Amino acid sequence: MLRFVQMRYSYFGTSAWRSKASRDKAILFDPDRLAERFRMFQQIALASLRDQEDKDFVLGILTSEDLPKEHLKLLREAAGDVLGDRARVYPRPPAKAGEVFREIQQELVAGHGHDHVAQIVLDDDDALSADFMTELRREAELAIPRVPPHRPYCFLSFSRGVSLVSEKGGGYGYYTRDVPYTNLGLTLLARPDSPRNVYLVSHSKLAIHHPSRVVNDMRFYYLRSIHGSNDSRGIFKPEKPLKSFQMRLLRERFPLLADLDPLRQEAALAAE
Repeated sequence: MLRFVQMRYSYFGTSAWRSKASRDKAILFDPDRLAERFRMFQQIALASLRDQEDKDFVLGILTSEDLPKEHLKLLREAAGDVLGDRARVYPRPPAKAGEVFREIQQELVAGHGHDHVAQIVLDDDDALSADFMTELRREAELAIPRVPPHRPYCFLSFSRGVSLVSEKGGGYGYYTRDVPYTNLGLTLLARPDSPRNVYLVSHSKLAIHHPSRVVNDMRFYYLRSIHGSNDSRGIFKPEKPLKSFQMRLLRERFPLLADLDPLRQEAALAAE
């Protein structure tokens, strides 16, 4: 089974919903914006892939063909330094991301004999837990034999995670998040020749139209980054901050936090 992480990075694409930045290249490629996106990409998304226990996966980064050349070089070098040839950057003209990733997938599976592909969504400012790939493999092994014959595919939703909220003056707030069929870590299991793509579905209506399984063992499987430049609405529940024991568990599941938010992590250690 090929596990294929699909990430959009400052991609000037087309879709039914588009943020203000995705409709204006001047905003999308603003140097300050790109610098901040790259920082979050390195410290959060890429760091979480670096820390995976099971490293048998590939990362495809879809970006705009008009991304400034120096930034494209920086992006390729960063991904390559961390993941080697398991990471590839694809500059492409405007299109639907799902259609582009579908073409990229066909290139990746050609001649390799994969029985299934697990398409995994990861935004460039979000993170997956260090055991995500390990648990995904286990869940996929359970799900594949039960895929309905009339619809030979299945979505896996890891519902439980944490809202990682940037705070004024630096540092982060941590709040519990449990949303079935969230886009965070959403995975599509399908045969390699399937025309389906995880980006070509409305995840808010997924349970109504598609076979699926929700994974919730009360552990946190993702970090949803919320900050001033979110491309989508940054909603979280301020009444549900993580408790001290949850912070300890979070630190174990997301080693990247030791570098991303060292003062908070040191405080959590001291409180134990």
